[in-house]
Amino acid sequence: MANFNMTRLLKAVDRLTNAIEILDTRLQARSSDSAKSFGVMEAQLKQSRDENAELTKLKQEVGDRLDTAIGQLAAALEK
Repeated sequence: MANFNMTRLLKAVDRLTNAIEILDTRLQARSSDSAKSFGVMEAQLKQSRDENAELTKLKQEVGDRLDTAIGQLAAALEK
């Protein structure tokens, strides 16, 4: 009977070892996917920040031009 229990125990240990290996493999794959996703998000964030800076600069330029045009129109109306 002790031999039967030992065989069951060894089989259970083997199953547990296999399950741990499977979980470890999946965890490593998921970590790799997360790192890739993080890299993609970082790139998108940088692109968004660059675009925001460009649009902010463009907005300032348009505002300056509008101020100049309004000033010129006001001056022309006063004549």
